[in-house]
Formats: sequence, C-alpha cells, structure tokens
Amino acid sequence: DVNALLVGMRDMLERVLGEHIRIELRRDWDLHAAMIDPGQLEDAVLNLCLNARDAMPAGGYLVLETRALELDLPGSLETHDGALQPGRYVVLAVADTGVGMSEETLSRAFEPFFSTKEVGKGSGLGLSMIFGFLSQSGGHVQISSDLGVGTRVSLFLPCAPEHGEGANDAQARPAPI
Repeated sequence: DVNALLVGMRDMLERVLGEHIRIELRRDWDLHAAMIDPGQLEDAVLNLCLNARDAMPAGGYLVLETRALELDLPGSLETHDGALQPGRYVVLAVADTGVGMSEETLSRAFEPFFSTKEVGKGSGLGLSMIFGFLSQSGGHVQISSDLGVGTRVSLFLPCAPEHGEGANDAQARPAPI
C-alpha cells in the first residue's frame, strides 16, 4: 500500500528535511497494491526527498503524489530505460521546486558515481540504486527537470495481482492513456 507507506514516512521526512521544506501528499485513493519491496521503496523515497532538500537550500515545496495508471498501447510512455509495457501501474512521483538540472546533468543522472554535489556530500549512487531496484522489480523510472523550476522523478511500480489475475492484466479502474 504505497499511500500507507507515504503517510507512515511523513513525520520522519518533516524532521529530516527541516522546517524550510513544505511537504504535500497528494494521494489517489483508488490505488491497487504495488508489487514492490516496501523497505526498498521507502529507501528510494527517502533518497529522492534528500536530493530534493539539497536542491532547495533556501526552502521550497516537495510534493509526493500517487496515482493509478493503465497503459493499453505498447510504447505509449517512455521512461529512462525504454517504453513501459501495457498494464497497470502505481505511479509515485516526487517533485520539488529546487534548482533543477541541465540537460547534460539530466542525461547522466542515473550513472553510478555521478553526482552534482560537493566531494564528501554524496556518493552518486542514489539514483542508480533506485534505477536498479525498480528494474529488478519490474518497474521503471522517469525524470524531468527544468533549471530554476525543479525536478520530478516518477516511479512506475507494477501492480500486485488480484483475484488470480496476472500482475499487469488490463482489469484496472483508471482510464487508459
């Protein structure tokens, strides 16, 4: 239950991120359960939130949003590692009002050991570990960013099977894309 995971993390995120970051949860209440390791997902969300904090040194807004997604057409949505396959997904997006990234930085964001932070302030492994975790889990990641506007990272999590169906069979409630 991705919504429950976010609600459970909120107090900790407020403490870790500081008073200068305002957190907003936007939850789709009609989500299927995601077929994902909750501990690894929590680590991924924390990492994305810490990156967002670092991108907003003077403060800003952090939005954690969930929504259901059903894709009917192959290749109708591109992610970092290719096009999403048809099926149902839970989308968890982390968006900030930070400094954003240039096209060059964005193109290297998932490279292991690539970091825009000062030496000793980051390992450059956070986004590459998120990418690996999602790939192993049958999920995907998409990132968009604009300099001076902020960054949005969307995690596409496969839905858990319901009532004997396959994990991504097309029997979902959300409208198709």
